[in-house]
Order: sequence, then structure tokens, then C-alpha cells
Amino acid sequence: MGRGPAGMAVIIPAHDEQERLGRCLDSVRAAMDHLAGACPQVEAMAIVVADSCSDGTAQIARRHISEDPRISLQQVGYGNVGASRAAGARYALAGLGERMDPGSIWLASTDADTSVPENWLAGFAELHARGADAVVGTVQPDRGELDEHLFNLWQQAYHPVEGHGHIHGANFGVSAAAYLGVGGFEPLAAHEDVALVTCLRRAGYRVQATARMQVLTSGRLHGRLREGFADYLAGLDHQMLRAR
Repeated sequence: MGRGPAGMAVIIPAHDEQERLGRCLDSVRAAMDHLAGACPQVEAMAIVVADSCSDGTAQIARRHISEDPRISLQQVGYGNVGASRAAGARYALAGLGERMDPGSIWLASTDADTSVPENWLAGFAELHARGADAVVGTVQPDRGELDEHLFNLWQQAYHPVEGHGHIHGANFGVSAAAYLGVGGFEPLAAHEDVALVTCLRRAGYRVQATARMQVLTSGRLHGRLREGFADYLAGLDHQMLRAR
């Protein structure tokens, strides 16, 4: 078993997410607090990348920053989730990389409409110490935002088991050394997470797919990203309507 990371950075791209970002940051802060107790030697930080926002997303981030110096805000105008995640990674590496080798830095990725469990970062740290170069977790849509029949359809189609085939930017982590080794997130408007994991696997890095680390994400059917999770759920909605 390896030593695990010395630094962990959570990257949170956000586009007009003032209604959901606060809950996301509350959960990330709780995960950083839990990590501090479980792995006090690990330095943690979180970066909100507010991309082309026209609402109060940045203000929500600043309120949390005033309460917690581990959080920072980057405002960009890419209009592109892949570029936003890559910008967050660059910021994290510029900060942690001054004091740490890339092999000891872990980049965790989630979304502004997602809540992570308290043991999320500690779970990444453990799996990295056990040899994982990257980890893909699972998601569950918020049942409060989803029709019961649609939630059942989602459950039938989704298989959260060890070794699963799902890839979500909302629940992903990677060693900075592996991330840099394949060139990082591409500036794709969608599926930048899938592209990165594909590159990691092709390059021979160990990508562990686990169902033990699940996050709660939005169940909305109209998201901020074309071909994202909301569009996937909406596709199930269309299937349900046709069945009726």
C-alpha cells in the first residue's frame, strides 16, 4: 500500500448554479472536515470555477470563502465545462504544486448541483493509497426532483456495482501525475470526463470503478449542459411517455 496523497483539491465547475451551489459547498466542506480528522497530514482545498455566470453563483461562492479559507473562486468565460474543469485543475496544481510533487496530489471532481458524502475525500485517499491512479464513483438523482416512475426507470437502467461502467464528472478523482500524463481535461462541451478516463485507461493507468462512493446529484430534466446527466434523465422521461 502506498502513502496516499499529501494534497487534495476539489474542482467544481458552475454555470448559473446559485440555487444549488450552497448545498454542494456545504457537503464539500464537511468532506474536507472529515478528511482533516481521518488524514490530518493531507492538505485540502476546493475551487469553484464560475463559468459565464449571470446569476449569484459567484456571490454564493464568496460567502463560503469568507467562512472557509480552503475555498477559492475562479471566474472564467469559456462557456465550456471541459475548459472549466481544466482551469480548476491548473489553479489547484499551481497552488499545491509549489509544495508537493504531482504524484502526491489528488484532483477530485464534482458538480455544483451535487452533494458529496462526508467520507468522499477520505475514500479517494484510501483508494489512492491502495494503488488507484483514478477513481470513478456512482451517482443517484435527487428523488425530490424526479417523478417516482422516472426514478424507477433510472434504477432499472443504472447498475451501481463494483467495476461498473459509469463515468461522471460529478464523482471522479485522479492523481495529478496521471492527469498530467495524459494531458488533462479536454475543452469539450460534454463528455470531457469520459474522454479523460478513456485516455487514462489507454495509457495503462489503474482506473478503479467503485459503487462505495456515491454522490447525490440533481434530478432536474433541464440542466446547464447539453448531453449531460439532465438530458440522460430526460431521455428516460421520453421513454416513459412513449410507454404510456
